[in-house]
Amino acid sequence: MKKNKDPLLKDEDLKKFMNSFLSDTTPETDDEDLSEEERAQDLVEEAYGLSTKDAIKNIDLALNLNPDCIEAYEFLGSVQSRIESALTYFEKGVNIGKRIFGDNYLKKHRSHFWGLHETRPYMRCLLEYADCLYKLGKKNLSVSIMEEMILLNPNDNQGVRDQLMLHLIELNEFEKFKTYSELYKGDFGANAFFNQALYSFKTEGENEKSDKLLKEAIKENKFVLPMIISSKVQTNYPDTYGIGSKEEAKYYSVFAQRIWQQTPGAVKWMMKFRHSA
Repeated sequence: MKKNKDPLLKDEDLKKFMNSFLSDTTPETDDEDLSEEERAQDLVEEAYGLSTKDAIKNIDLALNLNPDCIEAYEFLGSVQSRIESALTYFEKGVNIGKRIFGDNYLKKHRSHFWGLHETRPYMRCLLEYADCLYKLGKKNLSVSIMEEMILLNPNDNQGVRDQLMLHLIELNEFEKFKTYSELYKGDFGANAFFNQALYSFKTEGENEKSDKLLKEAIKENKFVLPMIISSKVQTNYPDTYGIGSKEEAKYYSVFAQRIWQQTPGAVKWMMKFRHSA
């Protein structure tokens, strides 16, 4: 399973980071000054650079210090080869997060969870958990978790909406798709453009509107079409990408290729525009 890294910093976050980085003095902190929770987090962070055997030792130490260390379960989920095993660990992290960040905390901080650093491991576990559920065929439950994540963080720093809206098309949840399209109507890039084209084709068929949307999508990223219609299954998406790049096309295709290919007539329709790519 992949390690889901934090997304790029927003402008305001970048300014804060640079100010702290450029400060005249950087305070040093001894391990003795750290809380057990902080020491546990450090052990998990260190584990990502260790061999599997040593990493597991770190995780055991972290959980001994703090049994509620969500980062530890996030790590354990990320190194599993079986989706079912990964699901178990991510679910543990999610359940801890629901307990810690529920009730009054939830009432106070709902709608800006990602802005609070302590909630980020929980949010990452939620996304990984939803991804595992989807791969195991529990698509409706996966979608409901992604919708919950949007409520917790409408700004959607994790880009949950890209997968969510694609899955809503797949599940014929068209009213919900329109709701999120309106909420994020300023979006651009391959995800937004090709999802809109697929939605139009699936709801209205091949017509002038659908053709126009597909042409606009191809113009946005010409590399997507060949990957979608290819018999080669797209896997292992990149950690980062630029708009219009092959990496962006790869990222979108990993999630979207199967859905496009399983939508009756969609690939045949797309192939009519292959010379535009």
